[in-house]
Amino acid sequence: MLRRTATMLGTAAAAFLLTTTAALAADDELISAGEDNVKYRRSCDTVYFGAVGTTYALTRKDKGGTCKGHAWVRAYTYSGWTSWQNGSTDVEISSSGGHITRAQHKGCADCQVHSTELRWLD
Repeated sequence: MLRRTATMLGTAAAAFLLTTTAALAADDELISAGEDNVKYRRSCDTVYFGAVGTTYALTRKDKGGTCKGHAWVRAYTYSGWTSWQNGSTDVEISSSGGHITRAQHKGCADCQVHSTELRWLD
């Protein structure tokens, strides 16, 4: 009886993990994208906007939808990638020296990543 209960609990836990993983892996709907900006909608119907310039990288979260995730961003400079930064509605990384060349944006810690880049600097 104990072995059967443990097996049933293990099966239930595996099913829960598979369901959770599938929910986290849902693709965002791309609304618009340029080299230096991106706008996308997560499956919870919230729209996010990301942009990059030589002195900034930012991600903003619109008020619509039901997403509980924060706005996330990290920037690429001549020193490499910064750590991920986040804010409940917006987040910005600044570089007064103008060393930002790329950025990545997402709508939660485990969400799909969207990239922006300043190609004219190449």
